[in-house]
Amino acid sequence: MALVVLLLPSQAQTTQATTVPILLPSGLVYDAQGNLYLAETAAHLILRVSPSGALTIVAGTGTQGYAGDGTLPTQALLDSPTALAITPTGDLYLADTHNHAIRRIDAATQIITTVAGTGTPGRSPDGTLATKAQLDTPTAIALDSSQNLYIADTRNHIIRRVDATTHLITTLAGTGTQGFSGDAGPALAAQIDTPTGLALDASNNLYLADTHNHRIRRIDAVTHIITTIAGNGTPAFTSDNIAATSATLYLPRGITLDPSGNLLIADSANHRIRRIDAVTGLITTLAGDGTQTYAGDSTPATTASLDTPRAIALSPATLPTLTDTANQRIRQIDTAAVIHTIAGLGLTQSSTLLLTAPSTMAYGTGSVLATLAASPATGPITFFETSGSLPQTLSTVPLSANSATMSTAAFNTGTHHIDATYSGDTTHAAAQSTTLALTIAPAQLIATPIPINLLYGQPIPTLTGTYTGVLPQDANKVTITYSTQATPISNPSAYPITATLTGSGAGNYTLATAPAAVTITKAPATLTLTSPTATSFAIHAATTTTGTPTGTVSLLDGQTPIATATLTPTGDATLTPSLTAGGHTLTATYPGNPDFLPATSTPTVITIAPTAVADFTLAATGQTTLTVPSGTAAAFSFATTPVNGTLSSPIQLSASGLPTGATASFNPAYLPPGGSINAFILTIQTPKLAHLTPLFPPRTVVLLAIAMPLLLLRRRRIHTLIPAILATLLLATTTACGDRTNLSAATSVPTRTYTITVTGTATAVTGATLQHTATVTLNLQ
Repeated sequence: MALVVLLLPSQAQTTQATTVPILLPSGLVYDAQGNLYLAETAAHLILRVSPSGALTIVAGTGTQGYAGDGTLPTQALLDSPTALAITPTGDLYLADTHNHAIRRIDAATQIITTVAGTGTPGRSPDGTLATKAQLDTPTAIALDSSQNLYIADTRNHIIRRVDATTHLITTLAGTGTQGFSGDAGPALAAQIDTPTGLALDASNNLYLADTHNHRIRRIDAVTHIITTIAGNGTPAFTSDNIAATSATLYLPRGITLDPSGNLLIADSANHRIRRIDAVTGLITTLAGDGTQTYAGDSTPATTASLDTPRAIALSPATLPTLTDTANQRIRQIDTAAVIHTIAGLGLTQSSTLLLTAPSTMAYGTGSVLATLAASPATGPITFFETSGSLPQTLSTVPLSANSATMSTAAFNTGTHHIDATYSGDTTHAAAQSTTLALTIAPAQLIATPIPINLLYGQPIPTLTGTYTGVLPQDANKVTITYSTQATPISNPSAYPITATLTGSGAGNYTLATAPAAVTITKAPATLTLTSPTATSFAIHAATTTTGTPTGTVSLLDGQTPIATATLTPTGDATLTPSLTAGGHTLTATYPGNPDFLPATSTPTVITIAPTAVADFTLAATGQTTLTVPSGTAAAFSFATTPVNGTLSSPIQLSASGLPTGATASFNPAYLPPGGSINAFILTIQTPKLAHLTPLFPPRTVVLLAIAMPLLLLRRRRIHTLIPAILATLLLATTTACGDRTNLSAATSVPTRTYTITVTGTATAVTGATLQHTATVTLNLQ
């Protein structure tokens, strides 16, 4: 029976090889002497199994961390190592996966150092010194014949190369974008998805497991062209003995090449080891029947059951050696194609160490019970999780009455695969459980937003609320933010408030949000009415919030609308109503719109003066009194002057009050329309008047007055007096006639005076008659 020696920092312990638990073995490599090195991922250790079966800790303390460069490797801290490579001289390289670094153990000095990566996940530019370059979760490495180092930079989805001489890092394949593309083209232009396996042939052609694309791809060492050599991209198992490019793989991981160039593949989710013949290109199954369990030791390898194999290596005798990862074993196929366990405790019967728990538990609750079926035993039970590629030690609990309970209150939601180990005591052998699958369902968190009432245009404040249901361990791991689709210029309405859960603990909860809304109502509007001119009115609409009222505004005279206009984008409108003369009380009104309430301006009282009509004045510009002899002409000067603008009609002239027989004429005869002063002359042609003596001069009248009574008294004697009377009258008349031809001053009549009125008549634009007069005096002798 093989013995296992555990070399710890302070002591050595010897035990049987098959009784030592190996937690998630994930990487294998042989040295020239036949020593097998393996990465015990969940224990953060690198182990070595000698040809005689002795097990030695090569690197790590079992404590998860990153430390120890420049010291002995057994004093260094590792974090989930997953891959190994070795030089012909025995220098060991390891992918310290969760430390995002590649480390090297010098065979001569036994000192560990970091050769690539900084310990921080990321991606650095090509041409960077490898020890200054960032990697992200490297899970596979390989060395070519010149000791150049190849790295599967898994979460960067690229393959990188560290030059053995310059130590500079470059990208060999992949764009960094997760996907599948680029076959038959340059490897640098191809897309890769989560590569986890690498191998080199004798010509330094590179093979890679494009894991999430379910393919094996090859990069030619000379042309750097990438091609698919196995898998069609469909995650499944179809059949064997077909062309590898037509076959299906399911999450292929570790790969290696035998001396004949045949490619071996850990087809992990198909739970098989596959082989591609270098000559025929056909794919076959080397180990595993496809059933996910443990069975078949000492039977033909193809009838054995495996569980998620992740790595494969060839011994110096070319015996295929594989990590039966979820079965916690290292198994080997001998020359007769029979499979054996060569390291690892493996699984005990479920009756020996049994895990029980409800299949589904709510987040923050529950526990897993480990029961040891044996006589009363002592010591602890160690629980760990084997989900995914990154196992984690969960808890170590002392046995009490042969059982131990681990709380699942801190488990994140999702499916968990739990294993437990018992290291044994002086009377009890070590034991390991089968894997228990359990599901943690999210707990419900209830968020209650605080409703907000706003006016249109007001800024949306930071939304807040309360929530319940967060467990104490997540108090600082979850954040609830509240949001709404409302903006300051959203139309008045109710906009629901939604809650969003973020933070590292958010995935452990479902979020229910109580109804609440940001309610926007119409904002008040203000109207300002101003009158820049007597006939122009400016209206400005504004608000105390954000935005500008839109729509129409009206101008009212009292209660009567007299004008309407549309507001500009700045909230302005100008109206020019026609107002009659007199007083007016004007207000502006706004009917509102979907965003703003109606508004009315403060009344403005204005008085409109009568409209000034173009008119004229008429006045004498020369002498206003003239004395002329009869029969001669008199000329008076006048002028018209426009008032309130330009006349639109001619001015007709007339004169009245003329002497009898006189005539009047104007020069010019009428005055044309326009805005100029017009002068004109009135000429009056007077008639010639005669100076006549009276028919009966005064003395004749006197004589008649004396004679008449005599005639009346002496009627009977009249016929005797007639001759005398007639002679007297004739004498008087003759005297008068002689005076008539004498125009001496002693016989002239008095000067006659006339008031002459000149009238100018025109028509206003309104149709009204415009008429003005001026008077002068004419003395006629």
